[in-house]
Amino acid sequence: MEIKITKDDIDYALSPSPWDLGNQVLYNLCQDYPRHDRGEEIIAKVWLIGRSYAAAIERRKKNVAITSDDFYETTVVKALKNNKSFSLDKMLGELPEKIKDPWGKLGQAVKVHKELMERFSEITDLGKRSLASKYLHFHRPDMFFLYDSRARMAVAKVTPSIKQIAKIKAEKEDPEYLTFCRRCQWLHDYISGEYKIELTPRQLDKILLRIADRIRKAHTNP
Repeated sequence: MEIKITKDDIDYALSPSPWDLGNQVLYNLCQDYPRHDRGEEIIAKVWLIGRSYAAAIERRKKNVAITSDDFYETTVVKALKNNKSFSLDKMLGELPEKIKDPWGKLGQAVKVHKELMERFSEITDLGKRSLASKYLHFHRPDMFFLYDSRARMAVAKVTPSIKQIAKIKAEKEDPEYLTFCRRCQWLHDYISGEYKIELTPRQLDKILLRIADRIRKAHTNP
């Protein structure tokens, strides 16, 4: 644990951001169109979330000859549309309505994330770990931590060795996202105990990206 979270970081996490409106549009989109039965709804969510977070699904190794529009309208819709073998709606519906025991229940979220990663991998030949976390976060903002390389680096700086952090049991997992969730939950609990404030995954992400930016600037201007 190299960097300590300060009260200023907490205040920053709780303060308004110029990005709040754009994120709220995405939350509203997934709240208004939560299901995966209709192609246009699937396209809208994957397209807007992916493009907004520099994690566009059309960045892929496979089928590079297929145009972006065709890829969304055929491949992406087919991959995410509810069917007998795969239903994201069913998996999301099986998650608890409220998180009362995060260390005991987050394993379910980790499993859903892995299932979606595998689905994305089938059509892109890439893991799409970041896109999967963000796509799921906008459907369940209370349960999915937002993963990307900056947040991963920052959370490792503000949490102890992973060996000192409680485990999360999951039937199926992407090891990197599982480790990330363990660190994020530890950080949530630490802030709750130290500052008596319960931060959301979105607010934790604000802190982590701020720390990542601070580290980048320190390296740029030693």
